[in-house]
Amino acid sequence: MLNIIKKLRFLLLLIPLGIIIRYVDLEITRGGFLLSNEKSNHFVFIGGLVFLVIGLIVIVLYFDKKSNP
Repeated sequence: MLNIIKKLRFLLLLIPLGIIIRYVDLEITRGGFLLSNEKSNHFVFIGGLVFLVIGLIVIVLYFDKKSNP
């Protein structure tokens, strides 16, 4: 049972990430967040994406380091 969880841990990581990406996408398309063409909105959006990618890389490296002693 524990081996199955170890094999599926990346899938368990990707499901919440997909939910977050879908939420952000819906907020941007429905709310018209980027329609105003203000630079600050675009910087917030790009900064958020960079923050999420850095967080994902840190998590993957943590799991990789933990699995390879």
